[in-house]
Amino acid sequence: MENTLPVIDLHQYITEKREKTKIFAHFCSHTPEEIIHAAGILPVRIFGENRTEKATTHLQSYCCSYAKRVLEHGLTTQYDGTVFVHSCDTMQRLSDIWAQAIPEEFHETVIFPIAADKGLTYLVKELQRFKINLEKYAGEITEENLRKSVQIYNENRELLQKLYEKRKKGYIPAVLVDRIMRASMTMLKEEHTELLKQFLEKVELQENTNPRLLVSGSVVLDPEILTIIEECGVITYDDLCTGSRYLEKVEEPSLLGIARRYQHLWCPCRAAPSRTDYLIEKCTEYDVQGVVLLLHKFCEPHFFEAVHLRDKLREKGYSCLLLELQDQPLEQLRTRIQAFCEMLEG
Repeated sequence: MENTLPVIDLHQYITEKREKTKIFAHFCSHTPEEIIHAAGILPVRIFGENRTEKATTHLQSYCCSYAKRVLEHGLTTQYDGTVFVHSCDTMQRLSDIWAQAIPEEFHETVIFPIAADKGLTYLVKELQRFKINLEKYAGEITEENLRKSVQIYNENRELLQKLYEKRKKGYIPAVLVDRIMRASMTMLKEEHTELLKQFLEKVELQENTNPRLLVSGSVVLDPEILTIIEECGVITYDDLCTGSRYLEKVEEPSLLGIARRYQHLWCPCRAAPSRTDYLIEKCTEYDVQGVVLLLHKFCEPHFFEAVHLRDKLREKGYSCLLLELQDQPLEQLRTRIQAFCEMLEG
């Protein structure tokens, strides 16, 4: 593979892989990727298109940008199958719309319990149901293949954790970290792992004296917002669905182990403890000065959490900026970000 990890053309990568292997689209960090991988299928997380002309004929105007963008992608790009998980109301119903509007060989929704800590037995049975249905399509998934897939994913997540640890010691542009995370959720893990090893050996940490920030939210659809933030600040840690929340490993190579992993993945769609204590801990660990909440308009689960989170962070002495995103020109947000960082500098 000629390109280095940060500059790989992921669209071209998928195009080339489509000629050699089955590819399933998915949309959430709770997707049981290890089971799909063990079936010999490449799970690819979809980030969507910049336009939404076709999607708007299927979705109401009050649906979030992410739902519209991924549906637009599905209506214009063919995959062998799609796997949804029960998350927010919009994505649950998007699964139904997708099944009706887009022809594909395999379509499945994994239904998670609202309280993952109390629904472990149910979740193992649900993963078993998903595995059986997938085997009807792709053939037997042996325990050995599942064990190997778990090991492969764990190795990759360990290396990604090392990438985040390096951010404590020096500056790595957030948009670069985002590219690496996106590549991890797109490429075969084995190939990504090898390139990530090379990257970690060669990456040079930079110096940056701008205010140190923590960014929290769901999915960053436009990485340009990270670049705008870092014009006057430094993102030293993120709490994103497509960032650090993805890094939790599977401790036991089995369906039970995969189910237990989900007990440690925080999501506002679940009956989970407040995120406040965790973020305060990370603010201390990464020497953070301020927090930026990146929230998509109409993303009700994250907005329900945001007000409480903002107030508690302020009580602990951390300034907090809430940015509402809805496919608007990002230049409109630059002034607010600049003012926030100037305030942190005193």
